[in-house]
This record gives sequence, structure tokens and C-alpha cells, in this order.
Amino acid sequence: MRTLRPILILSSLLILGCALPSSPGSGRADVDDSGIDTQDSGPIAWTWTPVLIDFDELGGEIDLSDHYAEVKFSTDDDSRLYAWDYASYSRSPPFTAYTANSPGGAGVKAELTFTFPEPVRNLEFYALGDQTNGTYAWIEVFTEDGQTFAVDMVGDGSSGTAERMDLTQWEHVTKIVIRDMEDSYTVNLDDISFEVRGR
Repeated sequence: MRTLRPILILSSLLILGCALPSSPGSGRADVDDSGIDTQDSGPIAWTWTPVLIDFDELGGEIDLSDHYAEVKFSTDDDSRLYAWDYASYSRSPPFTAYTANSPGGAGVKAELTFTFPEPVRNLEFYALGDQTNGTYAWIEVFTEDGQTFAVDMVGDGSSGTAERMDLTQWEHVTKIVIRDMEDSYTVNLDDISFEVRGR
């Protein structure tokens, strides 16, 4: 019996060790009180919700800065992005949007920023009302991982034609900025579409 006592004590310690919670680096899965594994089990499965902003639900020519939950608009001066009821300058009548100092006022060549509270993908919009045949501005695209990309805005000189600005190749976009606007009449924006990231 004397030789069995150390074996019994060792067995008891092993059983007790198995019942203790895991520690970092132990190789055992971390579990919460319900027994669910709380370790990262791989890439996050995001959901993506489509959004279309065509401005056509609006009842008047209003400041759009904080009008939409999915995107905020701001400029580098005192101008704003305003809705404009002008069907011939709209891809989907009647409303479009442009930078100005007041609703219905003359266009202002401001730097325009779109900020997305939740990152987006498949972003595109249409520009029209341009008077320039060629490059008249550029878009800087910011992604969640800190990268930036540049895309030219190119017009055809025909104010009634809508040119698609294709930013669909980037995911997890947090912001875009339209910079160095050179068109004398600026441009109108319409049919902004994207998918918002969620869980």
C-alpha cells in the first residue's frame, strides 16, 4: 500500500489539472461560461447591404451634409453639397446634387469628401453637367487598411451626359475625396451606389 500512495496523489493532481481553466499558450481553446469557443476561428463573414442614393425622394433643394446615415458629405470651404431639382442635369430625374454656397446658387469648385461611418464596397456614382472634354478632377480613395488610390474624373464636354465613376474594385472604403476640380461649372452628382459592411 505504501507504493500506491504516490500514484494516487499523482492521479488526483492530473484530474485537478484537467478541470482548471486554460491559460494563454496552453494549446486549449478559450471558452466562455457557456462553453463556446471564443478564439478567432478565421476570417469574419461580413454582410453587405446595398444602398442607392439618387436624391429623388427629397422634397426640395436642401443641404445634404448629414442627410443620409450611410454617408456624410463635407467640403474644404463654406460651401455644401446641395440637392438640385433640375431634370436635364439628372441621370434619374428630377434631383441631382452639386457644391454651392446656397440652394440653387452657382456651383463652387470645392473639394468634396464622402465619409462612410461603416466601410463600403462596390462604390460608384455618376457625374454630369461637365463642360470639360478630358480630366477635370481626381478622386482619392481611402481604405480601412490605410491605403490610398487615385482615379481621374474625365468628362466628355457634354453637360447632359452622365459619366460613370467606377470605384468598385476597392473594398472596405472609408472615405473618398474629389480634389482639384477644374471644370468651370463644376459637376453634378447622381445615383451614388455602394454596399455597406455589417455583421
